[in-house]
Parts: sequence; structure tokens; C-alpha cells
Amino acid sequence: MTEAEQKASWERLRSSPWNPQQIRRAFINSGRPRIQLIFVPSFQMPRFWEVCQRGSDWLVYSGKVSHTGEMTVMVQGYELVAFDGDKLQSFFRRIISLELPIAPDYSGMSGVDGTSTTVTLNGDLHSHVQYRWWEKYPAGWEPLVTIANEMLKAFEPLATETP
Repeated sequence: MTEAEQKASWERLRSSPWNPQQIRRAFINSGRPRIQLIFVPSFQMPRFWEVCQRGSDWLVYSGKVSHTGEMTVMVQGYELVAFDGDKLQSFFRRIISLELPIAPDYSGMSGVDGTSTTVTLNGDLHSHVQYRWWEKYPAGWEPLVTIANEMLKAFEPLATETP
């Protein structure tokens, strides 16, 4: 990819809404996505962060959630945010060392207002796993929820309130 093509790819991410759940690697120099964290509360600004690994460096990018549909989130922007790379790597290592049940929630619970959280772990060769919960999560997922909440608390000061 030429430098001009890389620049054009970055500009598309910054100027047009995109779906973070779709595989995209057109902006080569950002690193390999390892963790996507999407936090969508009912009455606050939704948040998107992506932790990437570029060689031995760990980076975090933030974007503005521009649309939240039934099961679709669209993000606009993709900006590098200053954060301790060792802490990012620690979040990743802690999450991938967890042993979690794959069963989703079967409580029969439903609702309208509340907070939805999605954690997606990306591996190599298009492998990934995604956990999504709304308010109440399956008990076996508590270790993941704990780490996701730590990440949210750590990343929150980095967020912008730009509508």
C-alpha cells in the first residue's frame, strides 16, 4: 500500500461512519486489532475503543459512536490516544487467559433502557470471539466484565464529548 493510499484510508475512517464489527485492514499502520470495547449506555455518550498491537507496541484508538441500532454500531473517526502500552498489553493478556463459558444469557429478561457492552477479541487469520451483554450478564462472564469495567474506567478520561 502506498503512502497516499494509507493516508486516504485514514481519512475515510475519520470522515465516514464505519462498522467496527466488519473486518477491515485498509489502514495498515494502525497495528493488529486485539480488543474492541464498545460501551452504549441509554442516557450518556456511547464509547468505542480499539486496542491494537503494532510489533511490540500496544496502542489504543478511539472513535465516536455515530449510530447504535438493534445490533449494529457505526463509528466515525479513529484517533490514536496516549495511554500506557504496558497496561494495554496487560488488559489483553488478562482477558485471553480467562476461561469463560460460551453460553449467553437465557434468563428471559428483556428491557428498553440500560447499558450494552461489547468486548471483541481479535486473533490472527480472521479469528475472533465476541461477548455482548445488556445490564445483567451471565455469572460465568464476571471475570471478563470486571476487566472490561477496569478498561472503561481507565479509558473514560480519554474520551471526548464531541457530539
